Amino acid sequence: MKISIIEPCDFTRLGIFSYLVENNNLNIIDSVNVSQALDTIPEFQPDIILVNMTKYCHNAELSEELKAFFELRHSARIYCYIDANYPNCDTPIAITREVSILNKQSLTTLLRDIALEPQSFMPDNNFKFPRTLFSDQEILVMSYWMSEMPNYRIARKLNISSRTVYVHKRHLAQKIKVRNRLEFCFVYNLIKYMFWPIDDISATPVSRQIKDDLQQIYKIHS
Repeated sequence: MKISIIEPCDFTRLGIFSYLVENNNLNIIDSVNVSQALDTIPEFQPDIILVNMTKYCHNAELSEELKAFFELRHSARIYCYIDANYPNCDTPIAITREVSILNKQSLTTLLRDIALEPQSFMPDNNFKFPRTLFSDQEILVMSYWMSEMPNYRIARKLNISSRTVYVHKRHLAQKIKVRNRLEFCFVYNLIKYMFWPIDDISATPVSRQIKDDLQQIYKIHS
């Protein structure tokens, strides 16, 4: 198995190595940032990518570099960890079949599991995960919510009640294991790259008006 580590901190990178080197069948390369990794990963073709995404969670603007990076998920499983106490979960949360997110404190357990049973983490085992963690309507509510649209307008856009919008928001936060909008927004800056219109291959909304609205939302942040 091939593993790529992307971590700016030398000490953390060394710590990750210390867990994984227990298995001699693992071939490991490391990079200090996503930009450097994009130069080496295509040739190395890793099965797993472990990447510190804290830097990107602070930035709401769209990153072409990050968009290009997530294209790699079609050949590798990507585990994004952030230096925060959320998502409040001991195991990675699968946003899609190929991309999971976890807090940095949970990274140790993941590394031990990979070292003990690497075959279970191979990309060809992705079938056990759902296509995406969210329903189509939840993805739409999430996009409007993060653009600071009020509930009554989201309800009008999607032809649902304001109560349903509220329930969707609550379920979104529960699925990501965060406590409030601020924490959700931090994670959203990362997971938005898995959904249309940023991700061209994802399913697009049926309504042309919704398509136009979402494209406008992302143009504002570009």
